[in-house]
Amino acid sequence: MRSDGSAIDRNTRLLPASENADRILAEGGPRAPVLLYHHVGPSRSDIYHELTVSPERFEQQIQWLARHGYAGIKPSDWLRWVRDGEGLPETPILLTFDDAYADIAEYALPILCKYGLSGAVFVVTQRLGGTNTWDEARGCETLQLMSAQQIRYWAGRGIEFGAHGRTHVDLTRLSSAECEEEVTGSKNDLTAVLGSRVISFAYPYGKYNEAVRDLVGREFDLAFTADEGINDLRGDPRLLRRTLVCANDSLLRFALVVRSGLSIDGWRVRLGVRSRLKRLLRCLTQPASKRSSG
Repeated sequence: MRSDGSAIDRNTRLLPASENADRILAEGGPRAPVLLYHHVGPSRSDIYHELTVSPERFEQQIQWLARHGYAGIKPSDWLRWVRDGEGLPETPILLTFDDAYADIAEYALPILCKYGLSGAVFVVTQRLGGTNTWDEARGCETLQLMSAQQIRYWAGRGIEFGAHGRTHVDLTRLSSAECEEEVTGSKNDLTAVLGSRVISFAYPYGKYNEAVRDLVGREFDLAFTADEGINDLRGDPRLLRRTLVCANDSLLRFALVVRSGLSIDGWRVRLGVRSRLKRLLRCLTQPASKRSSG
């Protein structure tokens, strides 16, 4: 049982074998914000406008992380902590990119490497080297996706890749057999590209239900949602939280996302009063020394 009285899933293997395990569990261990990006590249005028972070803004955000002592981790780093209680920096952060657009390889990944950070890209495995057909069907602009060669290149430079289904379909709308084809098939596809085991999955559109979660949990060690929040040792590894970074997020808003795991809208719902939000923002963006002395 967990310290709060809830059951630990038998497949989770949360605790390190340590005499301090109860204390670690009670405290939750390191807290890891996970950021969700979709597209990093030139601005667009269609549905991707809000989801497209410019390369200049993205580099400013990475500079902010480096300046404030954040160290980029990969899903495998988090998994090692969950299982062994080892291996995380003091202030970890995980940057994730859904859909594996070719622009990510052109703009975002070189910036991560420039600043010594890593991250994870989630791949729609039957569209490698193709285009975003799931959005084209809705009349959206065509975007090129990363090829198998690009994925292998960046995997060799420390970027981790996970599965995002075979065709980017809402898994909750599928039959059991169709869902298994998407989930297990995407794992097999990506394993063949990388030549190594794939440990993580991101739910297409962030959508899941109990059956989808359980299937994904049988195939992958970790799975990522689009639910906001910060992750710690007590969380379900099949339902890891991520907070979306949008095109117009200022550094102030970015700081809020990183330090709280909530967007501006998320805080407005929780706080209700705009003045309290402003005070919170000021607190979050102060240097750690000032926050501790205040």
